[in-house]
Amino acid sequence: MSLEVVEAADGRQSRTARSRLAICEACLDLVQEGVLQPSADQVAERAGLSRRSIFNHFADLAELYDAVAAAGMERCAPLLEEISAEEPVRRRVERLVEIRSRFLEATAPFTRALTAQALVGPASDQALRVSREAVRLQVRELEQLFHRELSSLPGRERGEVVEALSAATSPLQWEVLRRSREHSISRSRGIMKRTLTGILRDAGADA
Repeated sequence: MSLEVVEAADGRQSRTARSRLAICEACLDLVQEGVLQPSADQVAERAGLSRRSIFNHFADLAELYDAVAAAGMERCAPLLEEISAEEPVRRRVERLVEIRSRFLEATAPFTRALTAQALVGPASDQALRVSREAVRLQVRELEQLFHRELSSLPGRERGEVVEALSAATSPLQWEVLRRSREHSISRSRGIMKRTLTGILRDAGADA
């Protein structure tokens, strides 16, 4: 294969990657602006591409949804920080509330879009899958973060405690506090901290 052919192929791949990213970023921007279910025409216009090109770059809705979800996580990744499991439990709770609330506040538009898509959207199966995967990862992180405090509990009880911690720090719970109850960020953080502390104390951990 000649160098010219290789360079041409590399150029096409680079343009394809840029177009795919532009489509994902357009979806994310529209959602962040409050468009819960962007249409293909809206996405194409925002990305500066033709409507047809969207379906040329993605095999189906599942592939597009996965790509948008991955781009969204990459965009929000700087908001997440690692918490050392070696810190005192009280400090871990404080850091978890601080980091998690900042992330949930920034990603609230995506939570609303995901919820709307899961209920009535054309990609409801993909939305549910993305949501379940996010919860699965969150549960695993909480298990690791509070392993020292929960390791002595029976399996069933430990599982219930972790699920309770996950529910207390979930996007939907944050939505309830911020939108349904109309609490400030500060008050919502205080409620989250009080809930986490109570759950851990009930499980025998002095938080």
